[in-house]
Amino acid sequence: MVTYRSVLLWGFFAALALADRQVAAVPPAPKVYAYCVEMGVPGLVPRPVEDLAKLLREVGFDGGGYAILTGPRLDETLRASDDAGLKVYLLQTVIDVGSQAAARYEAQVPEAIRKLKGRPVTVVVTINGLKPGDPAGMEPAVQALRELGDVAAEAGVRISAYNHVNCWNESVPLNVELVTRVNHPHVGFNFNVCHWLKVEGDKDYRPLLRANADKLFCVTICGAQIGANTWTNGLIQPLDQGDFDNRALRATLQEIGYSGPVGIMCYG
Repeated sequence: MVTYRSVLLWGFFAALALADRQVAAVPPAPKVYAYCVEMGVPGLVPRPVEDLAKLLREVGFDGGGYAILTGPRLDETLRASDDAGLKVYLLQTVIDVGSQAAARYEAQVPEAIRKLKGRPVTVVVTINGLKPGDPAGMEPAVQALRELGDVAAEAGVRISAYNHVNCWNESVPLNVELVTRVNHPHVGFNFNVCHWLKVEGDKDYRPLLRANADKLFCVTICGAQIGANTWTNGLIQPLDQGDFDNRALRATLQEIGYSGPVGIMCYG
């Protein structure tokens, strides 16, 4: 017999079930790391990697990203991160597509990538040697990225074309075209807020990210003033400053199913 009480009980349990589904549907918060750009900053001497790792741990970051890949600093950074209980989420290297280049990348790069096996690292790649977007760079860039993609596949890590201003691949749309031509499961592209704003201005990034979500391998953000020309206190600011809407970007990343870590630009 259906009673008023039973209807209330069923309604209560239905509401609980709906709430459970809604909670389950909320995506988990991304891992957040500090992208530490200390090398090459005017007037700044990079601090010891052990001190940097301890600082990131104390602040509460899940890990770090570093503008290095080869050389003794790589081993030091990996060891210091492990000791501090941090993940390394991003490392950086360079490809040279210039016609006079003796090699497309340093000879140590493949072995350095193999050292990263078992780590959640994306190796981001800036491409130099030609003016931004010069068509002559496409084929050598495709070949080099395919080679590095094969090495990354062996190590279980990923390669991502980094939209860094003044590089051949400073444009995100160009990087999308590039990785489409590369057509390798371990090669994708970056979306870096400050460099996007420097190159593309206030263009709407959402259609590009929505159309290429499966190849978006790396996201780095910061507070930024749209239209600024300077880096410090302009295109790179604390997250609560500037007028770029990081909440809208986060909503777009959730919409397209981006589940990777998010880096905070720490310049200087």
